[in-house]
Amino acid sequence: MVGVSTAVAVLALPAQAVPTVANEGLCAAEAATQERLYGIPTALLHSISIVESGRYDSQHKAVIAWPWTVMAEGQGRYLPSKAEAIAEVKRLKARGVQNIDVGCMQVNLRHHPTAFANLEEAFDPAANVAYAARFLKGLFGATGHWPTAASYYHSQTPHLAAAYRERLMKVWNAPPNAAGTQVASARIKPVPSAPPLRQVPGNARVEELRKTWRENAQAARDEASRIAEAYRKARVAEYQLRRVKFQEARNSLNTANRY
Repeated sequence: MVGVSTAVAVLALPAQAVPTVANEGLCAAEAATQERLYGIPTALLHSISIVESGRYDSQHKAVIAWPWTVMAEGQGRYLPSKAEAIAEVKRLKARGVQNIDVGCMQVNLRHHPTAFANLEEAFDPAANVAYAARFLKGLFGATGHWPTAASYYHSQTPHLAAAYRERLMKVWNAPPNAAGTQVASARIKPVPSAPPLRQVPGNARVEELRKTWRENAQAARDEASRIAEAYRKARVAEYQLRRVKFQEARNSLNTANRY
């Protein structure tokens, strides 16, 4: 799902249909085109599409990015056609559901309300992938680091971004013929795997954000420890007070019995 914490200016580009490519290869074809257009590392955008809308295709024995994917209410829906995907989104909206991810790149319609003119465009693989490419390029401009930008594509919440990055890197760094990671389509050349990642530091802004998050997380843990310790002491004091009162009552009872 496209992240929502960073505002990135995007320019509308004309969508181009791919009539000669089967559904199984639409997302991959557009991802390869946009990677070249925006200078995105080979197969990175494609790998994001696999993580976002990938489903296993038994015929091709591979995971492919599916252009008619709808995610809402924690459930992924892989519709057989564009028309049925659009109809599904309309049904969800009629029920009041607004948090919906659509298409190859699972662009969120609530957090990116101006990304597409309408649902027809939202499910156009060319328009869907082009928007995601511009968004990813903007994130790279803010971070200076492609893996970080790709992590923020999903979320800028640190633990969510970290988990997403781990999944994504497994896809991106997989060998070209690894089962479940490459596009299965006789009409498209297999997308090559990316070279091994190098440790590239984020820019000063990203490092500062990470530092702030670590400090806030530590402060939260310290506060939780102080609260737990105060609670423990209060319970001990309460127990000791009850014990003293019990002993006093017992002593009074013994004194009364003697007389």
